[in-house]
Amino acid sequence: MTGNEIITTNLQIIDMMTQNGASPPLDEYWGEIVEVLSQDFDTTKELLLKCTPTEVNRMGGYFEDVSERLQSQKFIDLLRELQHKYPDIDMEMDIQWAIDALD
Repeated sequence: MTGNEIITTNLQIIDMMTQNGASPPLDEYWGEIVEVLSQDFDTTKELLLKCTPTEVNRMGGYFEDVSERLQSQKFIDLLRELQHKYPDIDMEMDIQWAIDALD
């Protein structure tokens, strides 16, 4: 399965499992997404630029974890690029948390 397929599939599973306010343990699915996005910056950029606005929005809370693993200013710049590309998504806090995760 490609990185984008893992992201899309896991987000769909998370959506199905959290219908009607249920909150099952989802760390396994989020962890796989973070792992895929943390391989290296070039892969991360390629994957995120292929994601839909909905997918980007859903993953926002985990950009901090990706940033902590990548330790890259380029990742912060990519998040800003995504914010510009999708102005309807409020990513300000996600970007700030990603900045705070840098050493």
